[in-house]
Amino acid sequence: EEEKPKPPEEQPQPAEEEKPKPAEEEKPKPTEEEKPKPAEEEQLQPAEEEKPKPAEEEKPKPTEEEKPKP
Repeated sequence: EEEKPKPPEEQPQPAEEEKPKPAEEEKPKPTEEEKPKPAEEEQLQPAEEEKPKPAEEEKPKPTEEEKPKP
């Protein structure tokens, strides 16, 4: 009995500070003063014509005359 290794559940479990914490708990959350502002707040917002439009708005929809008839 003394010679065979104990099952894992009998081994002492590591304390909370010893076992790895989730990433979001490991790194301290920066306060409002410390964390960098979002890019849209730092740099001036581009005008509507400057910022990329969604694909369906970029390509002009073909009119009835332009698109091939079935």
